[in-house]
Amino acid sequence: MKRRALLLLFLVSIMASVAAQELLTFDRQHFLGWIYTRSDVEINNANIGNNKIALYHYGDEDYTLVSPMVEATGVNNIVVKVTAKSIILQDDEYVYNPTKGSPTVELLDENESVIKSFKYYFTTTEVDRYFEVNFNISDIADRKFKLRLACWNADLSSALAIRKVVVEGCALEGDVNGDGVVTSADVTVLYDYLLNGDDSSIVNGDVDADGVITSADVTAVYSILLGES
Repeated sequence: MKRRALLLLFLVSIMASVAAQELLTFDRQHFLGWIYTRSDVEINNANIGNNKIALYHYGDEDYTLVSPMVEATGVNNIVVKVTAKSIILQDDEYVYNPTKGSPTVELLDENESVIKSFKYYFTTTEVDRYFEVNFNISDIADRKFKLRLACWNADLSSALAIRKVVVEGCALEGDVNGDGVVTSADVTVLYDYLLNGDDSSIVNGDVDADGVITSADVTAVYSILLGES
């Protein structure tokens, strides 16, 4: 039985989520470094509050909102939480279409090439909007990205004004070295620290969340590997 347990320890790889950490915020108090691609509308407290940071297509231009670079070291999954308002204009020229105003959330690399993309579809006509988009970023090697919000098909009557964006990241419990899985390598990293003081490979070493890295964290990783937590 002990031999089988040891075999499992070295072969089993499990993913378990822990509490989320806030990585990025956009709102009336937090907008430094964000870019709104409509150059004649400045990102400021008043324009955010008055729904001027609107995503839509007009003429040859797409008006989008782009974040500063996010560094999500040790994070494997993120959730993008967006609070917005649909701008509903209905007259002879424009008719509100919720599908047109459905947002696309993208992760971009440093050259602003798209890494991941998801379109969230609206089907109702509410003005107040809240939605969440989840991304697994364990395959993004350096865990660095920019966030872009767009409504590629929206017109003036279907624009989406962004009020607040929160990006939260979640690491994996027991993923000490931040490689996206829990394996015997995480135990090795902890032993290197405890025996030799080498913390160069530690990303999430305080597995039991008691504020320090001790042998108890090794035990916690063992428990995860054996499916006991």
